[in-house]
Amino acid sequence: MIDAMERRVLTSICQATNSSKSAHVPKPYFMKKFQQDKRTKKVAEKALVSLIAHGYVSLHKTRNEITYQLTDTGLDVCREIFQKYGKGIKLR
Repeated sequence: MIDAMERRVLTSICQATNSSKSAHVPKPYFMKKFQQDKRTKKVAEKALVSLIAHGYVSLHKTRNEITYQLTDTGLDVCREIFQKYGKGIKLR
């Protein structure tokens, strides 16, 4: 299971992609929520690396930047999180 920060980062990606597996978003777009201080930013960065390692998120290198995308497993976990915690977002 994933920890609280991983859950926050995953739901941030899910919201940024509008729960679409085909959408790719750059890191600044979904990590802006975690810029309060250096420690929070660092913990969120580690959580993102962990999500990639566990197969919830995949990264894509493009010409200008790296973008991130939900995997099937990541989308399923997002659905469970939103169902359990009642986040106000519609999932496909």
